[in-house]
Parts: sequence; C-alpha cells; structure tokens
Amino acid sequence: MAMELDEALVFLGDFGRYQTLIYVLICLAGQVPSAWHMLAISFLGAVPGHRCKVPAGQSLEETVPTVVGKDGGEEFAECLKYLNRSAYNETIPCDDGWDYDSTYYGKTIATEWDLVCERDASVELSQIIFMLGVMVGSLLFGQLSDRFGRRYVFFFSLWAQVAFGVGAAFTGNLYAFMAVRFAVGVIEQGVDITSYVMVTEMFSPSRRAFAGILLTLFWSSGIMSLAGLAYLLRDWRHLQLTITLPSLLTIPLWWVIPESMRWLMSRGRVREAEAILRRIARFNKVDLPDGVLTEDGGSTPPPEYAELERKEKSLMPNDSSSSADTQGHSVMEAKNQAGLEIADVAVKASGEGCDAIDAVQTGGEDGGPKGEDSTRPAGEGKDRVYTLWHLFRTPKIRRISLVMIFTWFVNSLVYYGLSLNTDSLAGNPYLNFFLSGAVEIPAYIVSSAVVTWFGRRLPLCIFHVAGGIACIVTAFIPPTTADGTDLSALIVTTAMLGKFGIAGSYAIVFLYATELFPTVARNLGVGMSSFSSRVGGILAPIIMYLEKFTGWIPLVIFGGTSIIAGLSVLVLDETLGKKQPQTIEDVERTQTGT
Repeated sequence: MAMELDEALVFLGDFGRYQTLIYVLICLAGQVPSAWHMLAISFLGAVPGHRCKVPAGQSLEETVPTVVGKDGGEEFAECLKYLNRSAYNETIPCDDGWDYDSTYYGKTIATEWDLVCERDASVELSQIIFMLGVMVGSLLFGQLSDRFGRRYVFFFSLWAQVAFGVGAAFTGNLYAFMAVRFAVGVIEQGVDITSYVMVTEMFSPSRRAFAGILLTLFWSSGIMSLAGLAYLLRDWRHLQLTITLPSLLTIPLWWVIPESMRWLMSRGRVREAEAILRRIARFNKVDLPDGVLTEDGGSTPPPEYAELERKEKSLMPNDSSSSADTQGHSVMEAKNQAGLEIADVAVKASGEGCDAIDAVQTGGEDGGPKGEDSTRPAGEGKDRVYTLWHLFRTPKIRRISLVMIFTWFVNSLVYYGLSLNTDSLAGNPYLNFFLSGAVEIPAYIVSSAVVTWFGRRLPLCIFHVAGGIACIVTAFIPPTTADGTDLSALIVTTAMLGKFGIAGSYAIVFLYATELFPTVARNLGVGMSSFSSRVGGILAPIIMYLEKFTGWIPLVIFGGTSIIAGLSVLVLDETLGKKQPQTIEDVERTQTGT
C-alpha cells in the first residue's frame, strides 16, 4: 500500500536509530565547522596590547610617553614614541615596529603584519569582506542545492572549504588573506545552509521543530570548542589549519549520508527515495511494506513527478520544480545562525510565483505545492508573480515588511557584534568567548518553550528589550569601583545577559516571519528579511571599530537598536494559534493586535 513520504517517515520511527545517526553526523560535519570559520577572526585577528619597540639600551619610560587611557588612568601610548625627550618631549609615530603583550594572545595576523595604529582597521575590514562572501554564498548555494541536490552541494562545500581554509593559513600578506577568507565565507554558506536543510527534511512535520532547535546546539558547541582550540593554539596559522582540516574526516561519510528524500521526490526520482526508506527500515529493524511510495514499488513515478522531470530536462529558465517544502527549509538560516542562514529565497522569489511553504519550526502541516485556494480573491492565483512592490503596496503588509526587515537586520548586527566583541570585555578573552557560546544553549531552549506558551510577539519583544538593556548597562559599568573592587565578573555577566537576549530573539524571529507573511509572498518576504540580516552582519565589524574612539559606543548602538526592534514588533499581530494568511488580502483583513 502506497504512503505519503511523511507517513512513511512516521512509520519508520521518525527519530529512529538511523535518522539519529545521520542527523548527528550532518550536524557535526556542518554546524561545528561553520561556527569555527564564521567567528574565527576573534582569535585569528586578535589585537593584543602594544607599544613602540624599545631600542636596545633604553628603558620603556625613556622611549614611550604616557597618555590618559579609556578608564581615565595613565598608560603607555600604543602608537607614539619620543623623538627627543630631553629637549622638548617631542613624539613621533612608531617607526621601528611594536612590542606586543603576550599575556593572552600569541601570534595573530595583527602581530605578524603589524595591523595596529594607522592600520588598525584592517582586521575589521577582513571580517567585512568575509561577511560579504557569506552574503554571496547565501544567494548562490540555495539555488545550487535545489538544482543539483543537497548531498552533492554539502560535500562539495565541505571539501572546497578545506582547500580555501588551508590556503588562508599559508597566505603571506593581508590582501591575500582577505581574498581567501572571502572565498571561505562564500563556501561556508554551502555547508551551513545545506546542512540545515538536510536535517530538517529528514523528519515529518511534527519532529521538525525539535530537529531545528537541536541543530542550534551544535552551532553553540562550535563556538565553545573554538575558544578551547584558540587557547591551546596561540599561533593563528595553526588555529586556521585546526579548524579546517577536520572536514577531511567527512570523506567516508560520502558513502553513509544519503540524499534528501524530499529533494529526490521533488525531482521525480521516487525509486531512489524508496531505496533510502528501505535502508532506514533495515537499520531500524522495521518491516516496510512493498511499494511504500507507489503502488508498484516505485517503478513508475506519479504523473506530477514525471512532469517535473520533463521540465528539468528541458532546462527551462524559470524551472520551479523545487517543492514548496524545499523552499520552506531554505528560509531558515543555518546559524547561523545560529543561525542559522538563509538560502535561495531572495533570488527565487523575485522571479517566480511563490507556492506554499511550511513554517519549519511550527511542526505544522507539510506537503508539496498546494492547490488553488477556493477562498482566494480573483487575481491572487498561484500563477501570479509577486515582486518587492507587493510587500509595500498596502498598509498592513507594508508594516510587516518594514518591521521584519529592521528586526532581522538588528538581530544579525547585535548577534555578530556581541560574538566578535568578547575580547573587549574585562577578564580572560577565551573564557568570555566560551561563555558567549554556552549562554546560547539555554537561550534557544527557553525561546522554544515560551513561544508555545506565550506566543511570538511578546517573547520576541521581551528578549530584544532585555538584551538591549543589558548591552547598554554593560557599556557603563566601570572596571573597578572607587575603592578598587574588581567588577570584571559583573561586566561579563551583564554582557552574557545581552547575548542571551539576542540569541533567544534570533530563534523566534524566524518562526514569526514565516507565520506573518502570506503564503503567496512568504518566500519573497523572508528572503528580503534575510538579505537585511546579511547587511547587519557586514556592518557589525564597522560598529565594533568605533570602540577605538569611545569604548561605550558599540554596546550602546547594539543595545539601542535592539530595544527599538523589540518595541517595533508590538505593532504586529500575534500568530499563535491563528490560521496563516494565504493572500495579501487575508493580511489586510486581520485586526492588528489580535
């Protein structure tokens, strides 16, 4: 007796032994290295304390003048030296190199290539270029995985990342490093997005929420383990090789990890999908009926799949053979998180009609493209092409679009700003970085629970506002009190509360956006929001650079924008327990605040 794919997955146990094994392998191979490469600049480009090199035979006091530090105390200047102290105390820029403080960091690109003083924006620039690569990859690899399959793109990206990652470790100057890191950023999205899509497509709708949440824990584990690796390896080249070469261990997995059954079904390759189901059945020791996906065992694909394959072979330019379910998964940021990162929706939706997609984290109804909605007003048929103009044409959808664009932008800006800014906090930078990853675990767990009990809108607002307040408070806590009490622990704790808030909001905003935008324009709306989040990730290093002028500016910007984003979502509807809108007219008919 034939079954639907989701029925077959439930019959086989959903999170059975086989599925659990493949899930863990994909998450370990995909999410952990993605976190390493995304945030590695925190240690590859760390800038330790520095001052002009002291010539032989002279003391530090004779060579380097003192200035007023950021905390109001006196400290040695980082970029000046005396030209003639005895006569006029005249100073000049360092002209003979620098001495670097080795208390925490060893050899980084900053110390090797002297990226300090007049070149002190170079590290931030290298991360901006990396994030530009991430943006390019997010648009590229969603398309590639839909056309050539998740498995091929996943493994190609893993191994290409090894090639470029090793290349980065052997670059001899800053410009070569930035060029290769751009390529690593592009390829990182092939690993990140495709791994997310693969693991969520493995399960029935009722298990997808759990799969998506559990995946973020692997991302957090990558952040925590990166801190440990950087602590043990104080040479940036050794660290770069260490976060790159483990992906070679995935070569044997080529014969273990199967293609996505949903992708195979969307391409009409039903027999291959059924063969994978039988492999799962054997491993899980479950008896699978004959012809589980088709009455004749899959020898003849259903007509709709035959038509899809015919379109693929004809290489039509507007091929839309990817199922709606596939597009829905591409909406989730693999996280970068955490998150979590978005794939092809920004490109595909701008030129094609948008079929229904399932909100991945809701565990809602799944399936392929839906039929024509009998309640849909004239002119809102499936074949209509929607553009960006439709997201701003009427008041309610315009409000949703503007708020989601801004909220996603702020989420990425603050998340990467805080993640890459731990070295500016008081105390041990390795411990601070570890804690910034550890605090994401409870944030994801708590956010997944509260959206079930209290909805989406209010928890998203609270997470944003609370995280923003914590960031601003952190900016104005002094290192010590008037009587000399060390406040390092308080600074780190408050900063981690900020990271907790932004990580929790990051998890909620994905779900909320997929439920707010109507079916006919959901891909387009979420893709546009995703693009704005990429812009936030690019701007985060620029905001961080402002710390060199005034220490409190970055955290105040992060905190202020987070509070504004949190308050802005209050103008939107609550979606818990509500039917998702099918058309833009459905959106306009709903009452704000209900």
